[in-house]
Amino acid sequence: MCRIKVVFLIACLTLVQCSLLAQNNTNSPYARYGYGVLADQASGGQRGMGGIGYGLRNPKMINLLNPAAFSSVDSMTFMFDMGVTGQLSWLKDQSAKERNFNGNIDYVAMQFPLYKNLGMGVGFKPISYVGYESGTASSVQGYSDLYSGSGGLSQVYGAISYDVFDRFSLGVSLGYLFGDIKYNSVKNFTDVTTYRRDLVDTMRASGFTFEAGFQYVHPLSDASRLVVGGVYSPKIKFSEKVIHSDELLQYTSGGWAIANADRTVSTDEKFEMPQSFGLGASYQKFDKLTVGADFLMQQWADAEFFGKTDTLSNRTKFNAGAEYVIDSRSRNFFKRMHYRAGGHYADSYIKVQGSGYKEYGLSAGFGIPMLDNRSMLNVTFEYMAIRPQLKTLIDEKYFKFTVSYTFNELWFFKRKVQ
Repeated sequence: MCRIKVVFLIACLTLVQCSLLAQNNTNSPYARYGYGVLADQASGGQRGMGGIGYGLRNPKMINLLNPAAFSSVDSMTFMFDMGVTGQLSWLKDQSAKERNFNGNIDYVAMQFPLYKNLGMGVGFKPISYVGYESGTASSVQGYSDLYSGSGGLSQVYGAISYDVFDRFSLGVSLGYLFGDIKYNSVKNFTDVTTYRRDLVDTMRASGFTFEAGFQYVHPLSDASRLVVGGVYSPKIKFSEKVIHSDELLQYTSGGWAIANADRTVSTDEKFEMPQSFGLGASYQKFDKLTVGADFLMQQWADAEFFGKTDTLSNRTKFNAGAEYVIDSRSRNFFKRMHYRAGGHYADSYIKVQGSGYKEYGLSAGFGIPMLDNRSMLNVTFEYMAIRPQLKTLIDEKYFKFTVSYTFNELWFFKRKVQ
């Protein structure tokens, strides 16, 4: 009982820390639009398989994409998973190149049984990231502008799943969405160097989200099965304050001082999360091979952003991947490792100059079993390319790595006293 309290305390503290830190994981100019760059909500192990999850049912892996999978947890097992992500990005347009590195704590998740055929999951995961810097200069008008942004949207959630019968599971997830997104503009007057103007727009979001999912298991033989799953999220309105700050600063002997300031708060703007549908399937040969694919549709064009629809674009995403284990019972360490690979393709949900971009990604990873043969260290490497439809926009390439640790412990096993 003591170790349960200790780990729960650590998990809660980590959860709070993540909510404060995990909002600076990108440096993309496209993060300036919409809610920023959408986060990959798959766990570290799933990302090595191309990010699949709707039809993935694995009792040794926390599935963050389908709440119906939480009932797959063993009746005597408590699972805890935390991921850390870093990425190296290359940006290129027609005149310049840039390279950046970003990294942070990514997600925290827990999964445990409540009763027979009833499982629960709780955790923290990001929704979007905002992080960018850019600048322009006007020699005619005598000023230069520096644009930057930071923050993002995050979510804490609780999910419950029940095996309605042996082959069919249902799950629901309730979440609380929150976060600040800051858009900064600094105007430096090149002809009057003692003045500058700081403009800051802060979007402060809060609201509740809902997601429902199902999974159906169809046995193919004594050692293999087909799993089909799906998720649905309705369009949801959420509360968001827009805080506008306008400051004129003057440089004095003591540094920059505010000469004039104006601050307004608007609560009349309307924002929504889109209606989403996801469907996936996987073929599983027990303790040996898993192959799967997912499809996602997000109807962003119908979601209000600053009170208007059709300012964003509908988004589709395809994922496919596999995991292979040579021999899970072998004494050879490399034969017991989980080898993973996959890829994905997605449209952008944002519009830049009336256009968008295509995203292509490849991934590879390893699941390294720990000494207890239940817990696992997951290492994933991903390569992604952003290809805008207009040649005047910026090309982006990413090398991304995720390290996560899945703690799997038999907490509910009753040992007989000798």
